[in-house]
Amino acid sequence: MFMGFEKGGFVEEPRVFVSIYCMVFDHEFSEEMFNKWATGKEIYDFLMKDAGLCMDDNGQLIPGDCNLWYLGCNEKSGCLKYKDKVFQWDFGESSFARVITFVSMIYKDHIFTNEQFSNLFDKILEGRQIDCIYDIKDYLVAQKEGKAWTKTKRAYEFRADIKRFVARVEKHFQDETYFHYFPTVH
Repeated sequence: MFMGFEKGGFVEEPRVFVSIYCMVFDHEFSEEMFNKWATGKEIYDFLMKDAGLCMDDNGQLIPGDCNLWYLGCNEKSGCLKYKDKVFQWDFGESSFARVITFVSMIYKDHIFTNEQFSNLFDKILEGRQIDCIYDIKDYLVAQKEGKAWTKTKRAYEFRADIKRFVARVEKHFQDETYFHYFPTVH
């Protein structure tokens, strides 16, 4: 991090352009880091912060569902931008590999500290054990109760299920002539 004194003046931590967003449920994911100039600490804090989207069966908030996990295992579309690099995905295409690439690029530019990068990487590995947006709640409950967690069958299948669903909807719209495709002219 760039905090200190240089020639008698305070050197501020650099700001970089990021956009961090994904579609979760009904547009509930925070837009705090949407098209923003931010410091490494601000980006780190956002990624590690609770999203506040997990509720128990009584409607009580279950803490611990960090924003980072939703970027890697949501069912809908999303986008990660860093400077001029854009990583976006559509329905059923979320991936922790994309999140690792995004975080690593920021780290390589010395925007994250070693400790921040290590913590983010650990959280990504933890998210990979969940790997399905619909299992985050169950994972947090198991963690709270001290139970071991095993990745569910749903985690292995939900992306393919979403892609099949989207394909069926698109086919239906095509059959009903809601979509009109025009050939690309080169």
